[in-house]
Amino acid sequence: MLTLYRVIIHLGCFAPFVWLASVLLSENETALGADPIKEIEHFLGYTAIVIFCIMFLLGIVLQLVNKNQYQILRRPLGLWAFFYALLHVASYLALELNFDFTLFFEELVERPYLIFGGIAFIILLIMAITSLPSIKNALGKKWFTIHQFAYLAIISAGIHYYWSVKSITLEPIIIGAIITLIVVWRYLSRYILPSHR
Repeated sequence: MLTLYRVIIHLGCFAPFVWLASVLLSENETALGADPIKEIEHFLGYTAIVIFCIMFLLGIVLQLVNKNQYQILRRPLGLWAFFYALLHVASYLALELNFDFTLFFEELVERPYLIFGGIAFIILLIMAITSLPSIKNALGKKWFTIHQFAYLAIISAGIHYYWSVKSITLEPIIIGAIITLIVVWRYLSRYILPSHR
């Protein structure tokens, strides 16, 4: 069953990339709206944070139903979240800034939400690197401590997303509610779950 679930996760996470690629290859100038570059950046960033949230929610559900042997399924979700976050950052640097790093540092001053996005991305990068079996084994118990920073990453990503959309719509409200649930559960679980007592 684990293999089947992994296949479902990979197919589901790959689907947004296929959709975006098909839109770009279609050469339909109206498919991505009036500002295609912004839409590409937003789509990749939104996909990253949604998959990241799903990773946490899956962990919560598995804890509640006492199926912790399936927690390993969170790993591919985390890697896919990093994949889309990497594309999000790359699209911003390449398409919007044309790899002008002087402009990038100016943007950091003018748009502080980029700092929160950077924090989330760096943590995701570290988590992706330390997920390699050889590095994970070498880290031992330190691996678990490092991956606890995932909570800081999801909070930072949420702030980055909410601040960047510049408007209160349904999507950021839902993402904000999910992140709040994730953080609250992080502290409540130690009192609710028998294994944490």
